[in-house]
Amino acid sequence: GRPTAWRLPMSGTREGRPQRPDVLRAQRRARSMRGFKDEKSKTLDLRGPLKELGRAGVGVELYFRTLRWLMIAFVLAAALGSISLADNTRSNADLNLPIVETTIGPCCKDVDRLVDWQAIPWFITFLVFVGLMYFVRYKQRSIARLVDKRFTTTGDYAVEIRGVPAATREAELIDYFEKQNNFGKVAQVQIGYRCSEYVRLFERWKKLDIELRETTAQHDADRASGFPLPAGRAGKIDSIQQEMVALEGEMARLQAEERRPTGAAFIIFETEKGRRDCLRAHTLNSCQALVQQLGFAIAPRLGHVTLTVTAAPEPSDVYWENLEVAPNEVRKRSGLTLIVAAALVGVSAGLLALFTQRKNREIARLEARSESQAAVAYAQGISIVAACVVTGVNALLRIAVQRLTVYERRDTRTEYEESLFVKLSLAYVLNQSLLIILVSHSPTSWFVDGGVYAQAFFIVLANSVVPEFFKVFRIDTLFQRYAIAPFVKSQAKLDELWEPPEASMGEFYAGLLKTVALGLLYGPAMPVIYFVTAGALCITYGATKYALLRVCKQPPSLNEGVSERFREALSYVVLAGVVLQFTVLTTRRPRGQRDGAEVWPTIAFVLWALYKFVPVGLLPCCAKYTDTKSNDTNGAPFSSLRGADKYLCPISQPVPSIVEAQARPVRVRLVVEDGGGDGGDGGGAHTALGLQEVSLSSVRESADGLPSAPPASLQP
Repeated sequence: GRPTAWRLPMSGTREGRPQRPDVLRAQRRARSMRGFKDEKSKTLDLRGPLKELGRAGVGVELYFRTLRWLMIAFVLAAALGSISLADNTRSNADLNLPIVETTIGPCCKDVDRLVDWQAIPWFITFLVFVGLMYFVRYKQRSIARLVDKRFTTTGDYAVEIRGVPAATREAELIDYFEKQNNFGKVAQVQIGYRCSEYVRLFERWKKLDIELRETTAQHDADRASGFPLPAGRAGKIDSIQQEMVALEGEMARLQAEERRPTGAAFIIFETEKGRRDCLRAHTLNSCQALVQQLGFAIAPRLGHVTLTVTAAPEPSDVYWENLEVAPNEVRKRSGLTLIVAAALVGVSAGLLALFTQRKNREIARLEARSESQAAVAYAQGISIVAACVVTGVNALLRIAVQRLTVYERRDTRTEYEESLFVKLSLAYVLNQSLLIILVSHSPTSWFVDGGVYAQAFFIVLANSVVPEFFKVFRIDTLFQRYAIAPFVKSQAKLDELWEPPEASMGEFYAGLLKTVALGLLYGPAMPVIYFVTAGALCITYGATKYALLRVCKQPPSLNEGVSERFREALSYVVLAGVVLQFTVLTTRRPRGQRDGAEVWPTIAFVLWALYKFVPVGLLPCCAKYTDTKSNDTNGAPFSSLRGADKYLCPISQPVPSIVEAQARPVRVRLVVEDGGGDGGDGGGAHTALGLQEVSLSSVRESADGLPSAPPASLQP
């Protein structure tokens, strides 16, 4: 009979039935994307040495080493704080308040007792952390040098150029570096072009591609199972295809237009020597730069232009779509986002102030009615609630600050992580560490039950467990994998839902600073917090290492920039601890006794000022590491590196195609229905024409869910 309908099963079908997406395949793909890999592409062992984490960049290895050093420092602080803790528990034993007993207490102490049991142990702890900051500064340079020597990457051969004239082409840059200046053979030149619109269109196209595959798979599954087909689904498939084709045309148009350079370019030399010679020739000291500005040519010039040449970031670290944003615009956006972040912290402070005011009124009312036990229970309950509220607000601040930092449009992932760290650390330290002090009445009320230090104790406990739990158990990722993924129909959507989450080293550093700040601020007057902080750092070490190696995607290679920002922020936290301890000691002495206890915080402030303002960075052992003298590649050429990344501007890549995306040949069984049945209702005989290879992109669905016509290549 005459064929009246063509039924083409979906891709991957078996015996005419849609095949369910393969969960094991999605899991294997997810495992291949997560963690750090060694030279054999195997995920690093959780118990492996820290030096292997240098594969992800200096910033990752420095994070874990700094965490280890902080653990040791807080163990020493806890040992020294045991002296103060013993004095506190003995002096406050008659209060019958377990939390308040561990603090310096609401009662005044003799000056000699404050000096011997409180000030001197704290001052030694202060010296430990100042020494730690000097040590971290030294190790940042030495570890950066060791990582650069252990691992050979594209960055060992590459330089970044700024100020490239718009009319300059790749051939001119090759001539400038190879022939005019004899820096050696150039392996690659990649000029940065304006591509933010292209990247936006491409990201939209990828989302539509997955949506199209999922919608088509749902359509085929419903048709195979005999369920009624939604009337608008075929139209939705058609509209998605049309939008994808329109996006392809727009991307092709952007590629066909004359490309607009951003003024930035990346050069990969064939040898590391060529890179070193290039950096030395274009690096000027302050005197040479002044002479250069007066019009005397010292550094090489491209025509009449002096190029700015610096060590290049790794290819995975570059945000190509942001290279077109001028530095002044980035600074303007950064200032705006900082103001917005500060405003969010201010709102949080206002809410916490109202919360504290309501708590104080209720406690006063209960005490006025001689309900002391109820007042104590209420104060402790409010302290726990306040800790939960502060922790929840921090989670909301993290989401807001991440989106604000994306708005800044930084050039590299390292700069993004540094900016994210600055804003998150500011929000964390102010909201979780300092606000409970700023909204309190006076230092005399800090040590009562339900006061500042009682709230701080519960905040420290919550901070020790809650953030690390969610670092390992990503609720959003688990929800996608086990609540949404079982119901998807396409492999592409399943793969997307099983993808590991992103890892942010800026966020990890900010969380570490928050934990350290709580310990340094409240540990001196409540030494038990030193013990809790030491344990919290151990939990952070294990949770972060597990998250990076077994949960999250491998982050781009980062340099030591975030670690330097962390060290600077740590110095200000130490200063805040000095000011707070000065306030505590001066308010705990009897009236009329002026000398003694406050001398030690004063000496500590002088030592902090020396650390901050003496230019230790001028010493060779503490200066920032620059790879302009070493030969860590041992003369190996760039072309000999296996799997080395190159710099590729997105707009220089081929435009994606819906035809290529769906043109995956599958084996399908063509069935011809005999129209001789009752009224042509499809109840006639079926004749199998055999297995044929057909591209799914040739199928065009009609409104009733069946192909309106057989593919042209399969016309009978």
